[in-house]
Amino acid sequence: MHLNRVLTAAALVFAATALAAVALAGANGGAVVKVGQSNLGRILVDAHGKTLYMWAHDKGHRSTCYGQCAAYWPPAYTAGKPIAVKGARQALLGTTRRADGRRQVTYNGHPLYRFLMDKRPGQTTGEGLTGFGGRWDPLSAAGKAVRKRTGGWKSSQGYQPSRPLRAVVFTPGRGDLAGAGGAFNVDLSLQARNARANRLLSAAAGYKPFFNDPDAPTFHPGPDLGAPGLVVTLSTTPSIPGTPLVGPRTNLAGVFQLNTVARVRGLRRTFNAWQISSPGFFGVNKAATLTVYAVRGTAPAAIPAGGLQPISNVVRVPFTIAP
Repeated sequence: MHLNRVLTAAALVFAATALAAVALAGANGGAVVKVGQSNLGRILVDAHGKTLYMWAHDKGHRSTCYGQCAAYWPPAYTAGKPIAVKGARQALLGTTRRADGRRQVTYNGHPLYRFLMDKRPGQTTGEGLTGFGGRWDPLSAAGKAVRKRTGGWKSSQGYQPSRPLRAVVFTPGRGDLAGAGGAFNVDLSLQARNARANRLLSAAAGYKPFFNDPDAPTFHPGPDLGAPGLVVTLSTTPSIPGTPLVGPRTNLAGVFQLNTVARVRGLRRTFNAWQISSPGFFGVNKAATLTVYAVRGTAPAAIPAGGLQPISNVVRVPFTIAP
């Protein structure tokens, strides 16, 4: 019984210390960095539980992420001295001055960022992405990159070694209750499996960095101007006469807003992201299946009933569009 009282008292002291640290951070404008739980294990997160990332493109403690990069990977700013709580190490925290004079939090010398597509605490949809020329990874309490275990792709990704490209869907996940109120994100990548396959994702094949403004005439169902061979269909797509929408056979790749191309360890890969701008258009509280793959050349606006010949694995992700 005595031991229980001691442990309880120790826990209360620890909690009080953590609360005091958070209060101090709030008083001096310092950002809070702590350790939280994710599907990758324990990683660094901000005060709201959102994942914090490092970027391999940064050399030393200075950030090289500006412009469109910073729009998708917002820097973790701080007005005062950052505070470490709940497993983070104060000795590894620091700051770096950005070009606009604002201070960005660093950890173990790495400038820290959030990812625009992470919508809830512990989500790590940015892990392993290579947008804007360098790999993005969450960090451990020791300040090291945290990555998924290698050793093969999950069967739900339909991995087939005989095909030259890999298609990988980051979001939504299999069985997810995705988004809220009928709004959700789709994030994926096409990856060359070997040097010979690089030509399939080259500029000569039409693969290029491309921001598809939703207000531009290029924003419509059909082929993606930044990834012409990409095929993306959704089982809940409606059919609307007089428009490119022909139900589940509609190729939605043309409405992906963000398209980037990078080279990782000598192999080319894309990152393609779509944030649904009309909540509920594809259903609310409704079961759906996302299908993703790549074809040679330019994909059609409507997928024929007999299907197409893929040059990648075919990924099918069943999920539910959240109410």
